[in-house]
Amino acid sequence: MSVSTEALNRTSGVTTASATTENACLNICHKQISCLAAVFDETSSRCSMYDTKIDEKEVAAKQDYFLVLKKTIHEDVTVYAENLCQGNSSGYIYNATVPLCYKIDTQPRLKTAAESFCGEFGGRLLRINTERKQRFVEDLDLKATASIHKYRVDGLLSGGVWTFSDGTPITDVYWYPGEPAGGGVSIGLRVGHNGKWDDISPVINHGTICEKELSFN
Repeated sequence: MSVSTEALNRTSGVTTASATTENACLNICHKQISCLAAVFDETSSRCSMYDTKIDEKEVAAKQDYFLVLKKTIHEDVTVYAENLCQGNSSGYIYNATVPLCYKIDTQPRLKTAAESFCGEFGGRLLRINTERKQRFVEDLDLKATASIHKYRVDGLLSGGVWTFSDGTPITDVYWYPGEPAGGGVSIGLRVGHNGKWDDISPVINHGTICEKELSFN
């Protein structure tokens, strides 16, 4: 890929495709539900698509940068995605702006039980690995119950490094001011903290937020 290595290291969700012109690259981006920005390389005819904005200073000569300001999602795609999310009465809800299949459950669970619960329908604990997902959780209206004041998401502290469950280091963090402070080795969202992160224990019961990946193949 022709965008600089430094830019790639700061950017997640990169996909590539061949394109003959900059307009073709832009059209490909518009058809990808998660594409927010694209770079067309005139030399290699390579269209690089991103799920977040990148720094225009990192775009090299003979490269054209596009930022998608408004994306129109066809109704058929939305209906199809909703069906994928809700299949088998799994309880998942489709959010088109991320895009994301997610569900929130208030039953108290330990970390291992929460992972098993999310995995029942091919899901996992919510992995906040993009700015869009963080904005999404900041807009959630999480509810407290008699026994639940925090909701578990993906993340683990191991050897002094925070990683996701697949071993990927967490490079962008969104801790609530003063956190992490409790000595926990997992990540949770506390009710009333507007989606900012809290460190929690894997062996204390909390609510669960799951996600399921969408495939439009």
